[in-house]
Amino acid sequence: MKKALKNGIKFFAGILILCLIYSFSLKTYDRYSGKETLQYWKKNKELFESVNQNESLSFKNLDIYLSQNNLFLLGEFHGVKETIKIDVDLIKYLNRKAGMTIHLAEIDFSQAYFLNQYLKSGNEKLIDYVLNTWIIYHGHNNKDYKDKWIEVYKLNKSNLPSLKIQVYGIDKIQNLKLTQDHLKILLNKLKLSDDFPHEESLFLDWAKEKLPKIISNVDKENIDIVKDILFIHKNLVDYDSVPRENIMFSNFKYLCERYDLKDKKIYGYFGEAHVLQKQMGKKKDFGTLIKEDKYFSDKTYTIISRYLDSNMSAPSKFLPFFLRSKNEHTKLEISCDDTFLLYHSGINELKELTNNDTNTFFDLDQINSPYRKSKRLIKSFGLLSLVSGMEITDKTSFTSDYAQGVILIRNSNWAQPSK
Repeated sequence: MKKALKNGIKFFAGILILCLIYSFSLKTYDRYSGKETLQYWKKNKELFESVNQNESLSFKNLDIYLSQNNLFLLGEFHGVKETIKIDVDLIKYLNRKAGMTIHLAEIDFSQAYFLNQYLKSGNEKLIDYVLNTWIIYHGHNNKDYKDKWIEVYKLNKSNLPSLKIQVYGIDKIQNLKLTQDHLKILLNKLKLSDDFPHEESLFLDWAKEKLPKIISNVDKENIDIVKDILFIHKNLVDYDSVPRENIMFSNFKYLCERYDLKDKKIYGYFGEAHVLQKQMGKKKDFGTLIKEDKYFSDKTYTIISRYLDSNMSAPSKFLPFFLRSKNEHTKLEISCDDTFLLYHSGINELKELTNNDTNTFFDLDQINSPYRKSKRLIKSFGLLSLVSGMEITDKTSFTSDYAQGVILIRNSNWAQPSK
């Protein structure tokens, strides 16, 4: 028994030593290989802007890209307070500097309808209705995600009609009950029957087979309502047969065509995987499909987020028992310098350049940028990197092929649950 115990202790001690050697070696190599990049930032301090977290970024380094690009994308790790604040700051900046009024969100068409109704009425119950049917469970019953929409409402109240933000939902249908509620409103506007089955499979069959026939004889004066219903129909047909990213892209293209958005300034806020302009893993995400589009290919600017010593709100029901709390949300640590969970190469240069409790925007896309010839801040290691499938598939690619800007967030609190 004692011998077995000794062997067990030796085994775990050996594993621990190997892990420490791995961590030390990875960080040492990363610091050594990042010397050139660190010197680049030290010589070009005007290319990054850092503020304390009680202040707002001016995004002055984005000014030169406003005329060159029509689509601006921000990618987040869901559930981090400061990223949501930066999202609002970026909306205000683009609205003020570029007249941006088109806000793409990681929600579906019907959820966007109810959020736009909130922006007109100020009825906060509509925000709760959307957030609590959101596919991003981090946002359910969450104060910070709700406050984002309240800030947009305030912005609209203070703006001229021509500068009011409108929300466009391009995602796959996220909640059939909410979609049914939207559909009922549209059918009632046409004075058509809203008597349809509510059980999922029966509703989908009914929508695919009967919905187009029901609206086939509607007057042309109601064409916009008909187009809304047909768009919902299209998404119901795609619901269980088309990959989510393809639905997002086709919905985006449809809305661009229908509302003539192509030459207007557009801003989108999504989880990071959706905004990367180069394929990672086995599937092409929304940002990659955008990059392959003949119009938006060279008119898109993507910003990603990196975190140090921060916290995130995670949905407890998806966590293993030893991590989750008894509440709906669990507070977890997130830091991109954790060699065991998630380590992004190049994170140490940004750490050396910034202070605690700050948000910093780095422009990665200058002609002489080292991110045009390396994979720093994109290449990652660790358990979460393996599980996520975020693997670089194009070995000839560089960081600026994926994103053109990065925001480093240090010591953020979690997105605060409302209960």
